[in-house]
Amino acid sequence: MSRLYLLKRRFQRKLPESLQRKFQEAIYFALYRLSPARHQNFFNSGFSPADETLSNLSPFDQEPLQATLYDQVLWSLTRDAEKREWNDILDIGCGLGGGMQVAARRFPDARITGVDVNGSAVSVCRKRLQVFPNLTVKQASARELPFADASFDMIFSVGTASYVGMPAFVAEAARVLRPGGTLSFSLGYTDKAFANQIRVANALARENGLRVQQIVDITKNVFAAIAEDVPRRLALIDRVPGPFRGYALDWADMPGTMRYQEYVEGRRLDYAVVCERI
Repeated sequence: MSRLYLLKRRFQRKLPESLQRKFQEAIYFALYRLSPARHQNFFNSGFSPADETLSNLSPFDQEPLQATLYDQVLWSLTRDAEKREWNDILDIGCGLGGGMQVAARRFPDARITGVDVNGSAVSVCRKRLQVFPNLTVKQASARELPFADASFDMIFSVGTASYVGMPAFVAEAARVLRPGGTLSFSLGYTDKAFANQIRVANALARENGLRVQQIVDITKNVFAAIAEDVPRRLALIDRVPGPFRGYALDWADMPGTMRYQEYVEGRRLDYAVVCERI
């Protein structure tokens, strides 16, 4: 590992939570600029087993595990939603736009908007998705979405709540969600029991005018996807500039990193939440 990365591991956890998030955002920006991540469609972990349809459908066939996680959040986990006529859909933390393409496949007549705080990712995403007239991408923070109240029928997100913090994420998503609309997202935490996370999610939902429909532990599926995807990701990480290679390994949860070991020890939790706006 690089000296830069070892210094990060030593000092980052001593910082206040708000500064830790800013630090992670800075690395997130750098990795998009300096790594081959910008040539991918997704920047998330994944869900195993991969959906067979996605595994044979371009561009998802290149990253079927990542596409399947988005499809779980968008489709599989929302099948019991009371309202599923979604005309306006928002992806919070859209990255390179892979999730928006999954949404366009599932809801071809919907207007789909993506937001991401990373200007480099947004630039790539806009160029990649310009062939889709119903897809729009904006640079914005999940903590301060540039939309009026009650703008969307459906909001989905993979991983973003982990980085911006659950309270800020849920409050802002609920603000721009229409009554009867659906909020579906996934996130991960370390050293926090699932029962505790269920209580937190339910409390935040009540505070923000939401009703929880389901909370699902997807840790086994996410970790299985990480393990299955190790060879492909290591090949990509070998192309990352040396000083940032340790960060890339950490972001990708590769064997030998703290995050991977947390999964092995059962200390890392991934789950998905589906809510309805009351």
